[in-house]
Amino acid sequence: EVLDINERKYVFEKEREIVKNNSKLQDNNIFITYLFKNYAEAQVLAISRVVEDDGRTGSFVALLNDMLTNFDEIIKSGMLKQKHVADIDKSELDEMLKEHFKNEQENRQVSWEKINSDKFDLLKATAKLKLFRDKWVAHIDQKRKHVVIDYDELNKIVNFLNTTIQEYYTLLTNSSMA
Repeated sequence: EVLDINERKYVFEKEREIVKNNSKLQDNNIFITYLFKNYAEAQVLAISRVVEDDGRTGSFVALLNDMLTNFDEIIKSGMLKQKHVADIDKSELDEMLKEHFKNEQENRQVSWEKINSDKFDLLKATAKLKLFRDKWVAHIDQKRKHVVIDYDELNKIVNFLNTTIQEYYTLLTNSSMA
């Protein structure tokens, strides 16, 4: 899902650049309206799938909730760190690199409060998207008020999501996402 969100963002930014640089295209153009509307709606739905925890689907927030629920057992106990150190020991790395990566494990700490704060920040950053989704995209609310989603605002949320997911991916897998 995250890869699709980023691919969609990349393609949209290229399309947006083409539109901006083409003086023959008018702002009041059905193609441009269609392009921008569909981008926003697709991103809002995809981000919702990543962020929301409805109990039925896996999401990043569900993962954070699991980490909070099992914090003492997995993180505070050192079980996760021990697994990563064991993986480093089994690797084909040079001994100097093994020691370097083991030392990094000692410095990589995460608190229950940080996980909870990150979860709250994600939900806060995406609250407007949820409102837009619920009132305009997934459902038609007869009493809805107009919600404007700015494309730069949407992309800022994508970037924030990327940064946060990358941090937890590294914490949990001891590797980096491409």
